[in-house]
Amino acid sequence: MESRSYALLAGTFTLLLLAGVIVIAVLLNRTNITLTDYEIVSTAAVSGLSQQSSVRYQGVPVGKVQTLELDPNAPGLVHIRIGVASDTPITEATWAELTIQGITGLSNIDLYDDGSSKARLTAQGNALPAIPLRPGLFDRLSQGGGNIVNDAEKISSHLAALLSDQNVQLLQATMQNAAAMSASLKEISEQLRPQVSKVGPLIENLNDTSLQMKVAAQRLSTLAEQTRLAVAHLDAPDGPLAMATHSLREIAYAASRLSNDTLPAISGMTDQMSTAAHSISSTARNVGDSPQSIIFGAPPPRPGPGEAGFQGFGSTQ
Repeated sequence: MESRSYALLAGTFTLLLLAGVIVIAVLLNRTNITLTDYEIVSTAAVSGLSQQSSVRYQGVPVGKVQTLELDPNAPGLVHIRIGVASDTPITEATWAELTIQGITGLSNIDLYDDGSSKARLTAQGNALPAIPLRPGLFDRLSQGGGNIVNDAEKISSHLAALLSDQNVQLLQATMQNAAAMSASLKEISEQLRPQVSKVGPLIENLNDTSLQMKVAAQRLSTLAEQTRLAVAHLDAPDGPLAMATHSLREIAYAASRLSNDTLPAISGMTDQMSTAAHSISSTARNVGDSPQSIIFGAPPPRPGPGEAGFQGFGSTQ
């Protein structure tokens, strides 16, 4: 009897606890947020989506799915009615994607906006504002799966053609030829080994020659630089070439003065000396003819024809 009373009390307590949890969950889910209804039309399957599925805007929960209805006039269309918080910035650039949550198979609706429009999405007539639905990641993978399968089939057929019996025989023949060629190359390498051993000293000689040519080039460069400096020194305004040119000009000027001034003066002096010598010779001759003229002076000149005392050309005194 006591065990039955204990079981009754435990069952009653469990029922009351469950009722309290339900009440608390209902109270927690009740919100005073004003929702705005939007419509999404899907031409693809909406598996995993149900009423009360979460609606997120840029990853932030903003509402719930209200209803899911098929369009009786257009087979294949699904009308999804969602309620979104009124302060959610739904614009004309907003679109929806169906997202599958992990391995549970449940789906949510994610809203995205690229910011290309600032105009808020509004209703057209009596219809709800429509948000376009774009294929999600899973849908894109599903659509691309067919192409992947076709590509895999093409690759498989190409591999089968490549690995045909004829190609396999050709591949085996090619491998045998490659083995024979490898053996020939090995034999040739053995024959070339003595010649290859001589390449090292030859390269060293080439390196020494290169170094000598480098030193010679450096010397030629130094000589060319010294030649350039010497030519620049000769061609300088105060260099030897300029000084030699100046000296030649002075020599030419001295020769010109010697020809124009000194030589005429020497010639005049020579003429004067000749005249003086002639005078001295005449004087000496006169003194030799009449030495008394040194004391008494020169005798008077003889009278000439027609003058008094002229005694003729043959008379003497």
